[in-house]
Amino acid sequence: AKNPAGWLETFSLIDPPPTPVILSVNARGADGTDTSWLWDVDYTQLAGHPIFVLGDRKLDLAVRLEVAGLDFRVCENLDEAVQYAPPGRIEVIANYTAFQDL
Repeated sequence: AKNPAGWLETFSLIDPPPTPVILSVNARGADGTDTSWLWDVDYTQLAGHPIFVLGDRKLDLAVRLEVAGLDFRVCENLDEAVQYAPPGRIEVIANYTAFQDL
């Protein structure tokens, strides 16, 4: 997903809590370098999910999730996120280059 509408639509498709969710955001040329759109997404829809944050702009996303009042873990890579996630299915939401990095 690349914009607020895309992320919100994706949120409606994921399995309900307690399914873990990995969110990954980069800001490279193919993604667009402006990440201000992260503030236009209603992340409260992810309440109850274990959330793991990755990507070049993981700290930008972490600030946004903190403001939304959600619990999350910032991870350096996919392996770390999977290590901390509960066993079973994991949902991944990422923008273009972040998804390629996974």
